[in-house]
Amino acid sequence: MHARPPRATFPSMSDLATTFRTFADGDDPFLVGMLVASVFIVALALERGTAIVRAGRVVARADREVLDALRRDDPVEAGRRARLLPSPVREVFVAGLDRAAGTTRGAPRPAMLRAQKRAAAQLRGALWLLGTSGALMPFVGLLGTVVGVMGSFKAIGETGAGGFQVVSTGISAALIATAAGLFVALEAVVFFNLLQNLAGGVVRELSLLVDEALELMETPRAGSAAGE
Repeated sequence: MHARPPRATFPSMSDLATTFRTFADGDDPFLVGMLVASVFIVALALERGTAIVRAGRVVARADREVLDALRRDDPVEAGRRARLLPSPVREVFVAGLDRAAGTTRGAPRPAMLRAQKRAAAQLRGALWLLGTSGALMPFVGLLGTVVGVMGSFKAIGETGAGGFQVVSTGISAALIATAAGLFVALEAVVFFNLLQNLAGGVVRELSLLVDEALELMETPRAGSAAGE
């Protein structure tokens, strides 16, 4: 009878727990770096999400107050209401209303469109960091895995210990870096897409209000049209 080959043994839960303890203790610079990146991504997403939601509420307030005054043919009240709005929505309407009233030199349309572009850029500010993290972190995790595997084989060569148990334990520990990199990348991509969608919705609503405000400002008033 042929002797049975030895049964393959895989890393135990204690081995994996040791790996995660290494992560928590800060022994692996790649894992520590990805932990810091994950915290930074969540903090940035919360900050941008709060700013975008707040801007959406300001746009809705502009519709209720500034546009309502323009619909009632009261540009003075519209200008007063516009100055009470928080930035960056305030600058969009003030730029057009001041020029329409003649208090500032220039044409309302290009001024409002310029201010609208600045507001959109401000809302989307720093979102590129989330997109860059989503593209970069898998490669950082892969680099950590390669370095970890190299370290494992170097340790095996120095100690002379071998076998599947030793090799698999070292490789499984090194693969944690790849898993961590993929997790951070998924986190960044989800936040990036969610916030881009939210910001796009706010920018679209602001664009519609700007179009309507320009239409109301450029349409002759009923009294002046009748006088002519």
